[in-house]
Amino acid sequence: MTERPGEPAAGGENGPSPGARRLVVVALVLLLVPGLIGFEAWPITAWRLFSLSRGERQTQWLIDAVTADGTARAVSLEELPLRYRHAAWPMADLPRESERRREDVCQALLEATRDVVPDLVELRIVRDRQRLVEQEGDWVATHDPEVLHSCRPEAPT
Repeated sequence: MTERPGEPAAGGENGPSPGARRLVVVALVLLLVPGLIGFEAWPITAWRLFSLSRGERQTQWLIDAVTADGTARAVSLEELPLRYRHAAWPMADLPRESERRREDVCQALLEATRDVVPDLVELRIVRDRQRLVEQEGDWVATHDPEVLHSCRPEAPT
């Protein structure tokens, strides 16, 4: 008996091998079970990071740079060097930190911000509590900024 191209060999199986089938079943179980029971162990996860709904209240941490003429300018963390891109994380801990720790974080941010705002005379770390409200059929974010800490360049010693 001769075999034709594209046809399975005599006695051969159609479809994937048993090993490939087992792999697919295990992968599906590893993806579905954590989602159903809420198990969290990266990379097997219930995907809460992506699936949790957010409430109408959010807190954002901002930096305001005050220049010599008294003008305040919001500075995006994206404008700062790469190592400061996640500075919102230590800023979020500042309400529970000591005054010395607040000053240290503020001075570090101030030094990085000087490259963006050369005439900087004061830096403010601001906690902006935002709330989503419906106004005349549209959803609008309201802001309630609070200066948590401010610092000025340290005098040279």
